Amino acid sequence: MKILIFTFLAFLNISKTNNLHESISATFNVVKRGHVLMLEIDFDEENFTKFAVSKSLHVSSKDFSKYLNKTTSWVFDGEKIVPQVLEIKSDEHHTKVTCFLSKYKENIKSVTIKNEFLINVESHSNIVQLDINNTYKDFRMHKERRQIKVNYN
Repeated sequence: MKILIFTFLAFLNISKTNNLHESISATFNVVKRGHVLMLEIDFDEENFTKFAVSKSLHVSSKDFSKYLNKTTSWVFDGEKIVPQVLEIKSDEHHTKVTCFLSKYKENIKSVTIKNEFLINVESHSNIVQLDINNTYKDFRMHKERRQIKVNYN
């Protein structure tokens, strides 16, 4: 009887763990690496393949680049920057993409970001982290907040 109860409780715990796994957010980390600005993106692969009009069951560089450029906009000091995908790594359900943004410019004055990445996923948020000018700032973006402008004065 103890084994039956233990098995039942373990089963309930597994069910709860699977529901907790459902992370409905993506993180976008803009960071200086050496003499360049990089964009590191972490997201749920399943949400991407379901909602981003992917042609594959996995994240391809071509599909991801097209979707990223359609759903985000990156402007640094008035100059629009198009992220260039360098690497895509998938590990179980999560995917990490590394993109080149630009050569690093000292004393960035302003950053404007539009982000509608996977915004059609219910309750989805995008967390934008800016680690530039020796300052760290982060912002939550969602259906009601799709664009931010950050001034560094």
